[in-house]
This record gives sequence, structure tokens and C-alpha cells, in this order.
Amino acid sequence: MRSLLGAGGMGQVFEALDHQLDRRVAIKVACPGPAVALLRQEARALAAFRHPSLVTVHTLGQHRGLDFLVMERIYGLSLGRHLSTRYESGSAPDVDETIEVITAIAEGLAVVHRAGLAHRDVKPDNVMLTPDHRIVLMDFGLVLPEYHVASQTRIAGSPPYMAPEALDNTVQPGAGRLLDLYALGVVAFEMLTNTLPVRGENVAQLYDQHQTVAVPNIRERRMGIPQKLADIITELLAKDPNDRPQSAEAVAWRLRAMRDGFDEAERAVTIVPESEGLRVLIAEDNKDVARVLQFYVKQILGEAVKIETAVDGEAAMVAIRRREPDLLLLDLHMPKMNGIEVCMALRGERLAERTTIISVSAGAQDDDKQLLYQLGIHHFVEKGTQLKDRLSAAIYDAMGIDKRRELITQY
Repeated sequence: MRSLLGAGGMGQVFEALDHQLDRRVAIKVACPGPAVALLRQEARALAAFRHPSLVTVHTLGQHRGLDFLVMERIYGLSLGRHLSTRYESGSAPDVDETIEVITAIAEGLAVVHRAGLAHRDVKPDNVMLTPDHRIVLMDFGLVLPEYHVASQTRIAGSPPYMAPEALDNTVQPGAGRLLDLYALGVVAFEMLTNTLPVRGENVAQLYDQHQTVAVPNIRERRMGIPQKLADIITELLAKDPNDRPQSAEAVAWRLRAMRDGFDEAERAVTIVPESEGLRVLIAEDNKDVARVLQFYVKQILGEAVKIETAVDGEAAMVAIRRREPDLLLLDLHMPKMNGIEVCMALRGERLAERTTIISVSAGAQDDDKQLLYQLGIHHFVEKGTQLKDRLSAAIYDAMGIDKRRELITQY
């Protein structure tokens, strides 16, 4: 042990030196009692992920009756402290900085949500900014499987960042991710205005504000915010969870489109300018199936799309190392390396972290699908009848494309 990094009602966090591997780590020690279960829950959740926006877990253990979690030591300061310092000095994060931070958090949340989990405590104090420009989502102590969130009777989280349905325990089964998206909207609003969209001294006052006060217009709080960014934040803060964006991945895609200067309407149809083209890699050993997938992809995404094919897993890895695609359609049953092995290799080499990966296969077991989601795929599409409809729905959902645009590119 080297030093105490922080302490709270649930436990303490220390910096320590790992003598075996000669590296500094963080050790989170839980107080005896309910904090132990939360620590184990956090460890198991984080152990399933590997992403720049998420902390890496090394091990979970027990020493002299105390449970502890060893994880990556993150250097830097919290987003909460960063915002306080900026606003106290009379400055504020600009639009570009806000987009960068919110995009990174959305990308981390997308990984968490694909594993079927909800973070439930997204706020500036739980986001770390590092000197090497990583933006890391921390503190998974309240994480739960999405379908378990609805059954919770105890209000958990930080009230100013909690969605209306969380405050009155009306979360629908499978809608836990939408709590995180609401909180993401609050963080974005706070970054740009130094205020919260809904304010109250306690849960009851916050809930009353949700019932009586409309979502504020962020452009009235600060001049110069682009309308498209204001629209995204307003959608994230929607009182009705069904009116929010339905995936963190969709939010990240829209923010990246804005950051890169693409017109949203153009991007929804063709994704990128025709001169450059969206890059798609189809990893499929059956040439007939590969041709069908190429045909469908062009119908869904437009003729400007650039498609490359790989006949096995090894060829797919070569193509990805050469240039990472925007979209990867991945068969599970391929020679040399199967689809799961490809996903494991990508994760191990930290490749294709911004690639949308959709597994298109037949005969996959439920355990295989669960493992694939943990390894970072966005959707699984079963081969067979109505393949185009299922594939287009998966692409639209993963990339945040309005389904109504399908009529523009169809046939």
C-alpha cells in the first residue's frame, strides 16, 4: 500500500504497488456489510469489459475478512472537479470539449449496455479525465442487469442525475439503459451551462419538478450551442423514456457525425460523403451468402458504401489490421478462426473499438451469443428468411439511423 486515494461510507480506495508486475494499481476495500455485495457486483461487471472508456479489473480477493478489488490505477481528475475548477476560474467547457467527453461516455455505456447491464450512477464525479486524454467511466457499484432494474424497490443513484421513472420506481423491464442515457443528458447540460436541468433539495422536490417543469431549452441558458447538439441533449432529457434515443451507440454515432462535420440528414442516408464511403467488411466463408449480404448492405446503406470480403477469420483480421471498417458483418462458423476467436483477438489487440460489429450466423447457442455480446458485438442476426429485414433493423439500431430513411435507399 502506498497511499489513500479516497474514502466513503462504502469503503476506501488505496494506491498500491504490484511487486510481481512492477505496476501501480488501485485497491478498493469494501466496508463489512452491504458494501461487500456491491463490490463483487462491480468487479464482475467490469471484468467482462475492455474499452478505453472503462477501467480494467485485475482481480477480486479477500484478506483477513476484508473484500477487495484490484483494478487499473487511473491518474487524472474527475469531470466534476474539472467543471468546478473551470467555472470558478470564469471559463467553461466549449462545444468541442463537451462533444468529446459525452461521446466517450456514450461509447463506454454502449459496451455496458450490450452486456445487458445498466450503470445507474452516471455523473461527473464518476468520470475520470486522464493526462493521456482518456475519458473513463468509473464506479460500477450500482450496476445491475437491465431486467432487474425494474424490480428494485429502493431508490439508488444520485438524485439530480436520475430519470423521472427512477425517482418513482416505474422503470420498465429492459429499460435500465434509458436511465443512463437520461443521466448522460444531465451531464452534457451541466457541462455547457454549469446548471442542472432539474433542481431540488430532495427526491420529492426533484420528482415534483419533473412533473411540473418542461425540459429547459439549453440554448436559452448559453448562446452558441449548435441546434443539433441541443436536440440530442433535449432528447436525452425527455421525461418519457420512450422519447429518448434508444441506445448509447446511436447517441455516439450522432455526436461523432456532428464532430466530424457531416450533415445529419446526409449521414442518415449514406453515412459518409460518397467520395469517401462507409467501409464495410463482410467475414463470411460461403461466397453465395457473402454476395447476398453485399447486395443487402448496398440496399440498406446506399451504393456509396465500400465493401470488402474475407473468406475466413484470419483474412478478416488481416483486413482489420490494415484498416478498421465502420461496420463488420461476422459469421461465426468460419475456417482458421471462427467468429468468437476473431472477437477475442480484436479485444486482445484493442482493434476495431469504434467498429459496429454485427454477427450474422446460423445455429448459434445462447452461450455463444452471450459471450459475443460480452466481447463487444452490437447485434446478432440469425440467417434465414427475412434476413434483409433483420439485418437492416440491426444496422439502423446500432448506427442510430432513422428507420424511416430506409425508403430512400431501398431498391
